[in-house]
Amino acid sequence: MVEEAEELRALQQPARHTTFQDDGKDTGSGTGSSRTSSSWWKQLLAGCSPKRRLPILTWIRRYDGEDALSDLIAGVTLGLTMIPQSIAYATIAGLPSQYGLYAAFMGSLVYVFFGTVREVSIGPTSLMSLLTLEYTAGRPHQYVIVLAFASGLVELAMGAFRLGFLVCFISVPVTSAFTSATALIIIGAQLGNLLGLPRLPGSDSGFFSTVWSILHRLQQTAFGDAALGISCMVVLVALQYLPRLVSATRNRPIHRFLWYVSLARNALVVLLATLLAHYLSTTPGGVPFRLSGQVEPGIPAFEWPVRGVTVNNTTVTFIQITTELGSGLLLVPLVAVLANVAIAKAFATDGVVDATQELIALGLCNVIGSCFRAMPTTGAFTRSAVSHASGVRTPLSGLYSALLTLLALGVLTPYFYYIPRATLAAVLIIAVASMLDLAIVRRLPRPPASLADLFAWTVCFTVCLFRGVEVGLLCGMGVSLLEPLRHWVWPRADCTTVRGPTITYRRVRPNLGLLYPGLDRLRTVVLTEARHYTPIPIVLDCERVVALDHSAVRSLRELADEVERLGGTFILQNVQPAWRSALQLHETDHGLMFHRPEGTVSPVAQDKQEEVEIAQIRSEM
Repeated sequence: MVEEAEELRALQQPARHTTFQDDGKDTGSGTGSSRTSSSWWKQLLAGCSPKRRLPILTWIRRYDGEDALSDLIAGVTLGLTMIPQSIAYATIAGLPSQYGLYAAFMGSLVYVFFGTVREVSIGPTSLMSLLTLEYTAGRPHQYVIVLAFASGLVELAMGAFRLGFLVCFISVPVTSAFTSATALIIIGAQLGNLLGLPRLPGSDSGFFSTVWSILHRLQQTAFGDAALGISCMVVLVALQYLPRLVSATRNRPIHRFLWYVSLARNALVVLLATLLAHYLSTTPGGVPFRLSGQVEPGIPAFEWPVRGVTVNNTTVTFIQITTELGSGLLLVPLVAVLANVAIAKAFATDGVVDATQELIALGLCNVIGSCFRAMPTTGAFTRSAVSHASGVRTPLSGLYSALLTLLALGVLTPYFYYIPRATLAAVLIIAVASMLDLAIVRRLPRPPASLADLFAWTVCFTVCLFRGVEVGLLCGMGVSLLEPLRHWVWPRADCTTVRGPTITYRRVRPNLGLLYPGLDRLRTVVLTEARHYTPIPIVLDCERVVALDHSAVRSLRELADEVERLGGTFILQNVQPAWRSALQLHETDHGLMFHRPEGTVSPVAQDKQEEVEIAQIRSEM
């Protein structure tokens, strides 16, 4: 398995989303509405065009023999990486091995037609497998299929409504904490298989309970499983660094050969361990370690997943299954979108990703895959990196990977029985170990980061380990949103005295939008300045203001009246033209002031009039 530390770095890159924009712009005033409607209609038609929604129609016309050869090499190399990964990831989700192969086959095949980035490989991943286990542990396999189907529908809806921007609410520290905690949980869960310990009911209740259970049962360690698992880990690490033995400048052919061997290290280790187990099964002593067991051959027949399942002689309907899955129906697709869009951006040309099409492609991979009993899927950086390094030319390389997976399902499944569980555990542990990003803890307290980022990382990481990754991710998102919310509730404002040739004034410059959460804070700042610097005018500089709402419109007018009552003058500068009519401002020699309708009196005059009336009432009494 290729170095997965790159996957974490890719997930931490903000995704850039592209949206269709019509070339014509509304520049007139009388026909603005009709032009807007025409532009909207053109965008809708362009968004539904076959060339846009079936990218294969664009690049297949230029496909030639050189592309075919490059895609064949990349596809076969990717398939050798995908097959052992898919088998291992299925074990994380608590599923038979064939479910991971179903997902790899359908994900690769569907993405050929709907994908936009040639390097992206759709299939089972460690994140998806762990989330699947969180929501379907101890339940029939039909729950996994329904989860994949529902996740695909949510992803399709996100693509249709262009909601890919939602992944921006997951900050880099939260992503790092989430992947690091996921890696620890997977390592903890696989230690039992690595040591040959039997799986106990309820052992998947949490990371600490799993590790505690293993520590208490260390004396039950099976020597055969432990020896094989540790040996496989050593071989995997050695093969990972194999290309460094010969530099490309010294001997390029040998370096290239060693590089291909390193890429196929998972397949090689699994193959050698399987051959060893098959040989030992013919000896009198038998196999001294646990095997994977029977694997169902072939691809299952097409079947809509909207059917119920019988549990303990009771039929559970499709609606009841979705109800029991609960938050997984939103969290699983959200994590899938985060991973897929970020990985697509890492490999896309110029970093530009058609996020809408990627969401649609991912949704179709899950919906169609669920009809063939596939588990939830998303993009995997490890396999995408293999495709990139193998010289992939087009998404058609996924077809060769799918055919290789189909060959494994049709021909090799009898031999999957002999795959040792300790070997699969070793593959998974080496793969996810590089996802641990604990070094970020040292970087977060340093500028330009803040303690808020460190707090969000700590909360997400801790909750993931104690309460589960789905709760930890939501908590981390909530904590990380507190920091930008703080800037809107307590906006900063720079206050300076400006001495001009004709007037001296006190300038208040807010650094964010004037929205309702921060109005009280701004009001306090302005009134404090007015009390200290009256009768110097108070100027609100709106140069940095990026947003304005209805509450701010009313509050600014009231604030102008309060400043006038204090004996000062309230002036606005650098107000966007579109906001001037809403604020009812008029131009003066020194800036913009609120327009007072004819027949109305100033707040000072009104206060004096009220004082006179109150005095008259008291004298009459």
